Amino acid sequence: MLSGVEASFSQNQPIPIKKSDKIEMVDGKKFYIHSVEKGQTLYSISKTYGTTVDIVLANNPDAIDGLKPNDILKIPFIASAENVKKEIAKTETTVVVKEKYIPFDSVKIQKAIIDPKLLSAEAASFFADSFSTDNNNKVALFLPFSLDKIDSMDVDKISNNHEKLPDDIKTGLEFYEGAKMAFDSLRKQGFKGKMFVYDSNVDSAGMVKLLKKPELKEMNLLIGLLPVKKFDPLLKYAKANNINIVAPSLLNNNILLGNTNASKVTPSYGTQVSEIAKYVAEKHAGQNILLFNSANPKDKPYLNIFKSTANPELVKSKSDTVKEVTFSTLNNFFSQSKPNIIVIPSANPLFVSEAINQLYRRKQEKKDSIIIFGISNWQDIETLDFEYLNTLHAHISSFTFVDYKNEKTKRFIKKYRDEFRTEPTSHVFSGFDITYYYIGLLQKYGNRLNKSLPSQKQKGIQHEFNFYQMDFASGYENRGVGIMKFENYSYTRVK
Repeated sequence: MLSGVEASFSQNQPIPIKKSDKIEMVDGKKFYIHSVEKGQTLYSISKTYGTTVDIVLANNPDAIDGLKPNDILKIPFIASAENVKKEIAKTETTVVVKEKYIPFDSVKIQKAIIDPKLLSAEAASFFADSFSTDNNNKVALFLPFSLDKIDSMDVDKISNNHEKLPDDIKTGLEFYEGAKMAFDSLRKQGFKGKMFVYDSNVDSAGMVKLLKKPELKEMNLLIGLLPVKKFDPLLKYAKANNINIVAPSLLNNNILLGNTNASKVTPSYGTQVSEIAKYVAEKHAGQNILLFNSANPKDKPYLNIFKSTANPELVKSKSDTVKEVTFSTLNNFFSQSKPNIIVIPSANPLFVSEAINQLYRRKQEKKDSIIIFGISNWQDIETLDFEYLNTLHAHISSFTFVDYKNEKTKRFIKKYRDEFRTEPTSHVFSGFDITYYYIGLLQKYGNRLNKSLPSQKQKGIQHEFNFYQMDFASGYENRGVGIMKFENYSYTRVK
């Protein structure tokens, strides 16, 4: 027997999108030609075709303004044999893995354990020539290549779209591509240094062995695209050896506690809720602001952050402060005369789905004015009904933005296409932005780069960098958060 929340969850699965049978060649590239239907979003369409919103927008820049029924989209057929080989091989660089050198073959995947004695002097360098210059600056990337899986992969099946490239390998390679482009750009601007790349998808014993490599103590900067369990030993190593370390994707701020060498690019949910509170207090003062309490202890800190951030600003403007509501008390606090601004600060997909379902039903029955706010993970909750989000004028916090109309973005995409013969993804943009930002600061400030973070506000292609130090004894969190509105069945930035 399903509970009320579980029943609602199961009954509101998104309507499946049928993949188009129409395929055309455009400028020598193969595309699906997709006709948009009501309720379809960039996210749902990209999921259907096994691609990303970034790639869809890159080929359909007008779609950034929203989708309408009967709009025509070009979806790259990226699973061609040539592109899969490029996806896997990309470059002929040498990656340092464990205690051997693993070259990515430029034609096919292969795991080759090569005796360093057999390598030429050029190939035996720790990294490709394009990554090596003449100064002492040294940067290490720890990326999830999972090279130990390569033997079991069937390249022909991947090329024919019968199997997917494993997510960890795909993520690592795409981040690496962006990092490589950033390094090449900085080198042309005068940066001198060397970059090392390690396969971080090893077991605990492998990580211990990796951290014993003598060259690591000479690093000025470590960038670890790792889950928290694998990031922790790297973090301890960085602290013990006084090396700056960056977490590109971790949400939790605990990694920053007591470590001034550490910084993280992805804003925590708490920080996102704080930014939502600032926006709501500024834009919706004088309206009926309701804070939805899930009764989940994990969400309690978010409720407190929202109230402590929004209420002082609302008091200054002589507006009503925030009212906290639950499922059972919600109807008691609705206003018939003011817009109802309902904030749902929860990362629980089941609760978020049920809250939105109830609010939609209320909207249909009572015709109340309702605007809802949530955090960035809403984009990943597949059970959210797009019609509901549209009707409730949903807003979410977001820490990734790509302006496809920006000339800098257009130049980057063209350069990426020319070099890798495929489309850049979110991981590519992230690899570029993070590498470009941090190595640029390394070039300017040396080992003091972390102390410079709060004063170095920058906008990249996808990320905005706006760092804040938690306290004098801890690390730095990026607070580059914006607000996105769901309108015309897609998210557009409003702050």
